[in-house]
Amino acid sequence: MLRAIGSVSLFLFNVGLAFGQPAAAPPAFEVASVKVSLAGTMGRGGMGHGFDNITPSPAGVSMINVPLKSVIQWAYHVQSVQVSGPGWLDVDRYDVVAKAAGAVPEDQLRQMMQKLLADRFKLTFHRESKEMRAFVVSVAKTGLKMTESTSEGDMDIQPSGRVGASFQRATVQKLAELLSGPLQAPVVDQTGLTGRYDFKIDLANVLDPTTPMGINDVIPIFVQVAQQQLGIKIDEKKVAVEMLMVDHAEKLPVEN
Repeated sequence: MLRAIGSVSLFLFNVGLAFGQPAAAPPAFEVASVKVSLAGTMGRGGMGHGFDNITPSPAGVSMINVPLKSVIQWAYHVQSVQVSGPGWLDVDRYDVVAKAAGAVPEDQLRQMMQKLLADRFKLTFHRESKEMRAFVVSVAKTGLKMTESTSEGDMDIQPSGRVGASFQRATVQKLAELLSGPLQAPVVDQTGLTGRYDFKIDLANVLDPTTPMGINDVIPIFVQVAQQQLGIKIDEKKVAVEMLMVDHAEKLPVEN
């Protein structure tokens, strides 16, 4: 009995120590430069923030002439439609160059960027679950048509042909992020594929760049191209999506 009481006392003592200790400080960059971009508010690419100039490396990340919304997307690893806030988040642009003390995993870089957003832009937000139209990606019955990449390095996207793009070392998750822009809805990856792939998307035979099109015209085109050229099936469904609702952010960040 005494041994049992002693064990319980020791457990409660250790719990008390744990709760009494201050929480560990969130990871932070060793040095960071944050400035309003001198390049101005240029228009964004049609496929979302994947085409913004965001370049992570093992010891930091460089973001040149990007809207604050894209910085938030990258930091919290969400798609464009999951960030809701004032319109200027997608217009005003910034240069953010941040370095860690040494090489760290990308997930930790994202945590560091979260702290930077709070410190420099005074960003605050809350999360909400919202049911909305979404697109679920799976492998088509005809089989995957993308080639698994054998080269090293980060994802690379280059223009190809009149209306197309060539992808190197792209993940399906990244492809889903890119598709969320033109589809104007969350894209959920349910393929189970974890590799990196090389592939081309050619819209020349299905898209006339001289003809104005709305979202209802774009959706069937991307569904068709994804299945025929990539072996990817896209189904439209209603799902619960976690939203980041921005409550406050400063247009003029705390600079260096």
